[in-house]
Amino acid sequence: MNLKQSILKLSSFLLCSAIIFSSITVQAAVDYEAEMESRKSLPIQSNEIPDWPQGPAIGAESAILMEMNTHTILYAKNIDEQLYPASTTKIMTCLLAAQNCDLNEKVTFSHSAVYDVPTDGSNMGMDQGETITLEQAMYGVLVGSANEAASAVGEHVAAALGKEATTEAFAQIMNEKAKELGCRNTNFMNANGLYDDNHYTSAYDLALIGCEFFNNEILCKMSSTPTYNIPPSATQPDDIWIKSKNLLLKNREYAYPYLLGSKTGFVSQSRQTLVSGAQKDGIKLVCVVFKEESPAQFEDTVKLFEYGFENFKKLMIDDYETKYSIDNLDLFETGNDLFGDSTPLMSMERDSYIIVPSSVSFEDVSSKVTYPKKKNSNVIATIEYTYSDICVGTCDITFSNTQPEYFDFSTRDDTTFSDSVKLDTKDKELTSPNVIFINVKKVIIGILIFAGIFILIMILLSVLSSYSFSPRGQSNKRRRQRNRESRIAKREAFHRTRRQRKQIRQKRKAYKKRKHSSFRRTYD
Repeated sequence: MNLKQSILKLSSFLLCSAIIFSSITVQAAVDYEAEMESRKSLPIQSNEIPDWPQGPAIGAESAILMEMNTHTILYAKNIDEQLYPASTTKIMTCLLAAQNCDLNEKVTFSHSAVYDVPTDGSNMGMDQGETITLEQAMYGVLVGSANEAASAVGEHVAAALGKEATTEAFAQIMNEKAKELGCRNTNFMNANGLYDDNHYTSAYDLALIGCEFFNNEILCKMSSTPTYNIPPSATQPDDIWIKSKNLLLKNREYAYPYLLGSKTGFVSQSRQTLVSGAQKDGIKLVCVVFKEESPAQFEDTVKLFEYGFENFKKLMIDDYETKYSIDNLDLFETGNDLFGDSTPLMSMERDSYIIVPSSVSFEDVSSKVTYPKKKNSNVIATIEYTYSDICVGTCDITFSNTQPEYFDFSTRDDTTFSDSVKLDTKDKELTSPNVIFINVKKVIIGILIFAGIFILIMILLSVLSSYSFSPRGQSNKRRRQRNRESRIAKREAFHRTRRQRKQIRQKRKAYKKRKHSSFRRTYD
């Protein structure tokens, strides 16, 4: 080894030592535990709602607990604050992959996917040009939080959607999807969540993304997998084992039995982040915890899930709703069964429900009807339910597959919502299932009407067949009448003769009986 090489090695050693020392110095200068404790005193907005269950004080900067289908917010703490999501970004990456690509598609790792991420971060160890399936890459993203895998998946999805296979193109797709889901404080710059000053979201927005993510069974399975193996293949020579650092998963320290899936995240600017989904007693919740210290992010998540499941309940609207009704104006609709299609012209969603505090009854909830702005939707109206001015669920009123022109939508207390609604079917794309609904009352009325008409027709035919206005017809009628009278007279003469003969026989029998009795008396 020459002197130049020795000097270079010594310089590298000194430089690394300086970096490590400065890092230790910076870490020592920031008391993250003290910051976490101070954050416990931050206001919890949901605790200020009248008659709302009081949520726990946690050390996270921002947190939310949201019901997955109604989007009811059960717990809120700084939910609109813009923060760095770190690797929780990857749930959006995999959501877009699952919705737009087939899991068997091949993902090839480009130069930018491999080399534009830090080598000391979370990676699978893939090399440029290597290829694995999209499913394997997504397991790498959700189990191992692999940054190069997330970039490769993002590039693959962008290409599949006809865009340029770049991080920038995929980030645009991510932002469009976020806007579609209702996100209001989100801007993505990459697929993996590596720090960028313009890469941010909020607890509320990430919860909306989580609602869509955890309603996908495949994504739930991937994000709840503790370890995953990618065997060597012709396009990838290594036997890769991936292990999750998520302590909520099965057989881990904070294992949660009702967990659907979960994704961790960390960069120094965001601290610990965590987004999780859980289901218990038919209620599905999404929990997001931003800017926390380890392992408190897992403790906070468990606390919030327990708070939600213990203090709230699910009420099916169809079981309790008595205020609203739907009246179809047609006696027999059109379509496929005996009297036409008996599918209701309009219907309320049968699987709709509300989420309310456990002490609240359905009668305590307020409701109002709103009408959609989009004319190309088959939703006629939406019933919104609120408690303490908090939206706790909705129920859509929709058109069925085949509709006549006019309908009537009213309340059972005679309050009219709409006198009539006219449907232009040319602009409608109706996707309701073809369910046959038989209205027994209408069927019985139809049968009675049909029977009455049939009897009336038979009577008319009988009258017409026996009556004629022509002279010949009148003569025939008189002849038929004489024949009828002649037959009646013959029958009466016949019966009269029979009666007379019977009377003669009875007289003879009586005479013989008297004569025999007189003979016996004389003999005796």
